[in-house]
Amino acid sequence: MKSITTILIITITLFLGSTKTFAQEKELKENLTVEQQKLLQEQRDVMKANREAFKASLTAEQLAILKDRSLTREQQQAALVATFSDAQKAILNENREKAKSLKEEFKTTLTKEQRQQLHSQNENKIREKLSEIKERRIRKN
Repeated sequence: MKSITTILIITITLFLGSTKTFAQEKELKENLTVEQQKLLQEQRDVMKANREAFKASLTAEQLAILKDRSLTREQQQAALVATFSDAQKAILNENREKAKSLKEEFKTTLTKEQRQQLHSQNENKIREKLSEIKERRIRKN
């Protein structure tokens, strides 16, 4: 009986937390100007294209590392990074720098109220992630 109650509470918490997150994202989007929304979409498109370009540069050996389910995520990442060519490292650095500049470009368009809203939204996301981690630990034990 106790486990059923616990599962029910966790399910309700997850449901309420996810609806709250969707509401916050929608609220933020409504508070952005049309130009800011266009800028965000353009930035997403650029980042998606950069990711695809990097994925296209992966060798068969690197793809095999990514598909190896016997490795943990950290082991996969370490093995993959060890196999990167200079060109791939340059692509990653270029993508990282481009992401930084796009982020700064977007930040300059935000008003004080929008910044506060983003800050509180990020704080809520962190709290939700922490509660998810705690719930996973509870379920493990």
